[in-house]
Amino acid sequence: MNENIRELEEITKVLLKSEDNFGELKQAIDDLEQLFLSVTEFDVHNPEIREDIHLSTGKAIGPLWAAMCVKEILRTKRFISGLYQGIRAALERFTSPIRILYAGTGPFATLAIPLTTVFSSEEIHFTFLDINPKSIQYVKKIIRAFAAEEYVTQIVQGDATEFRSDQPFHLIITETMQNALQKEPQVSITMNLVPQIVPDGILIPQNIIVEAALLNPKKNDERIMGLTDSENCYHILGEIFELNKNTARQFSSSNINIGETSYFPEVVLAFPQDVSAGFRQLCLLTTIQVYDEVILNHWQCSLNLPMKLMELDLHNSKPNWLSFQYLLSAKPGFKYSIL
Repeated sequence: MNENIRELEEITKVLLKSEDNFGELKQAIDDLEQLFLSVTEFDVHNPEIREDIHLSTGKAIGPLWAAMCVKEILRTKRFISGLYQGIRAALERFTSPIRILYAGTGPFATLAIPLTTVFSSEEIHFTFLDINPKSIQYVKKIIRAFAAEEYVTQIVQGDATEFRSDQPFHLIITETMQNALQKEPQVSITMNLVPQIVPDGILIPQNIIVEAALLNPKKNDERIMGLTDSENCYHILGEIFELNKNTARQFSSSNINIGETSYFPEVVLAFPQDVSAGFRQLCLLTTIQVYDEVILNHWQCSLNLPMKLMELDLHNSKPNWLSFQYLLSAKPGFKYSIL
């Protein structure tokens, strides 16, 4: 075993612990980032890796920004832990090796490579997919550095919203999103890939829920200072979008077309007339069930930060209804209006 693999194995043990020791976890994430930077000779000053790719389905962020996602402690831990749990479940359901598609690897294939220290190449086979040629170059370096060639069936440079495989996958993972499913093509990618999962196959993240809420700025300041819990900061109005295997199939079978400007069904919510005027910021909250009980909740990483839509003057008047509608386009996200 080379030194790179030995170090990655120790880091992965920390990431997969059931309980979080923040100091230990932060050190493991720092070590993981430095290890990836070192083995790939990642040049953070290269302007080419800062360039996003703009598609008809959304923005594919540049390799530098994708690499920086490693630093988000709970995001990295939860997704690696969720993928680990998903692979274990797949190994119980299907005959090995498990075929896994990782769509949107970024430059490090961050969520997959650590798990090569846990599972054998007889148990899991990856197809790595990314649209950015620079990311693909770095992924190839990562594979060599950790002697992971036997784990990788295929490396594809391509658009995950258009990718077609000759063989279905037991598990698909794609983490190509921002909070409230804005700007990036997570929805389009999921819609395209879900039909390529075997029956009873696994999608990660397993479920993404976006809710409309009213945020109280004063109570949020108290939350930041540790004076109150996060759930006291907002009033949930209701769920406006859910993305999982079932909804992705429903979207795909409707008139919602990937690569075209398409509107999802409108969701109308009643506005609570008894809510305090302090809850004046209309926002969207995102909850991510990575797999089973592995969940990213509000404020735990950038994907769960409230997306603020507008300020409401609740002292003078309150709306009766709020309308929300998800839009697929080159800039995906939610349209909203007060009724």
